[in-house]
Order: sequence, then C-alpha cells, then structure tokens
Amino acid sequence: MTINKDEILFVVDENNHPIEPLKREIVHKKGYWHRTAHVWIVNGKQEILCQQRSLQKDSSPGKWEPFFGGHLGPHDGYAETATQELREELGLRISRSDLKQYGVFKAPHAHEFIGLFVLQWECNIENIAFEKEEIDQLRLIDREELEQIILWDKKPEWNRIGYEEELFSYIKGLK
Repeated sequence: MTINKDEILFVVDENNHPIEPLKREIVHKKGYWHRTAHVWIVNGKQEILCQQRSLQKDSSPGKWEPFFGGHLGPHDGYAETATQELREELGLRISRSDLKQYGVFKAPHAHEFIGLFVLQWECNIENIAFEKEEIDQLRLIDREELEQIILWDKKPEWNRIGYEEELFSYIKGLK
C-alpha cells in the first residue's frame, strides 16, 4: 500500500475542535492540526512490540517506534482508527474492548492530537503477517531497556513524541 496523498484527514483547531476535513498532503504541507491514534502493545513480561518504519514512508522512514497507528478520517473516532490500523498493519483483529485508552496527547511539533491506547497481548512475532509497505521489521523490547533508549539515551534512530515517560509509568503498573 503506497501513501495516499489524497487521503482525507480529520482536521481540528489548536483546541481539538473539528473543522473542515482536508487532503493529507495539504494538512502536512501547511501544518494543520489533525488527529491520529497510537497503540502500544505490551505482553505479560513487560516487553513492548516495536516497529521499524518502512523506507517507503513519507515521514520518518526507517525510524523505530514503540507504537502502531495512523491518521483519523473525517468521520472516524480514535478507538475505531486504532483497531483498524492494527488490522491493516499487523493483521491483528481485536475489538474496541481489548484496548485500554490512556488519553489524548497534544503534540505541538507534529500538530497532532494523539489518542493513546495500550493493548495487552501475548504476541509471537514470527506469527505476525505485517504490512511490508508500512513496516520493515518488528522487535519485542523490554520496557526498562526501551525507557533507557528513548528517554535517557535519546537514540536518533527512534522517534520520540513527548508522552513516553507518562506512558511507560502507566505500562509499568499494568498487571
């Protein structure tokens, strides 16, 4: 699946109030605020499923991220988009009730309001048929190691959004 520059996005103002939907290319080029959904997948050993973004991506190609997700369309909700993106990117069919919503994060650098979710799932990477156009590779990383990489080492090959410290604390408390 190639990037659809004509994709229509859920555009909002700086207070997350809906305004006129616009094409993805225009939204990104002009820096309009829009909505996205991110899902962090964690197993019972506190390992987090991470992805290396495909080199075909139009933003952050080849970078690592500890979440999966995408943009909301003009009539989509955060949870609906989260489950849809997991199905498209990982072939994972889950229901809304499988997700724990952490909240909505305002990311000024990206002009995004991000619906944050956590999915507790015992995954076997070898059995995941991920979308090659979106993802180059997957890796399970221990939460403490990932915290070190993202929060303290600030390794440049990793995308950092700004909500990670809070989300790591939340994940640490999951049973």
